[in-house]
Amino acid sequence: PPFPVKLHRILSNPEFRDVITWLPHGRCWRVLKPKAFEERVIPLYFRHAKYASFMRQVNGWGFKRMTQGPDHNSYYHELFLRGLPHLCLKMRRPARAKHPSADADINPDFYRLSMIAPLPGDSAAQPNPAAGVMPGHHAAAAMGMAGA
Repeated sequence: PPFPVKLHRILSNPEFRDVITWLPHGRCWRVLKPKAFEERVIPLYFRHAKYASFMRQVNGWGFKRMTQGPDHNSYYHELFLRGLPHLCLKMRRPARAKHPSADADINPDFYRLSMIAPLPGDSAAQPNPAAGVMPGHHAAAAMGMAGA
């Protein structure tokens, strides 16, 4: 299977939750223990056994890293969502960009977005109290696209 399908399976396996996990809103994920991930998980799913190779694949498949806020150092992709593994099949490796995206410093607020559009299986989307999230905000604002 393609890399995103394997990654979704890993994240869906409760045996690995102490090493790699979805964040509460289910829209991004984080490796909690890179060394344990390299030793316990990578050899089971990939032909290599190096964390650096895994991260090259993450970046090569168009995942973006959160650079600030409560989701700092987690990764997301618009078609990679908890509970919706079929969307992974729509993912494509993007052509290499010569210049970084102008939106590279924009980090979406997935906690606010979860209140507006919860993922399947989220019984009650909880706000992020540290961010002062208020219900009823428009989805564009939640994605960091105020004025859109």
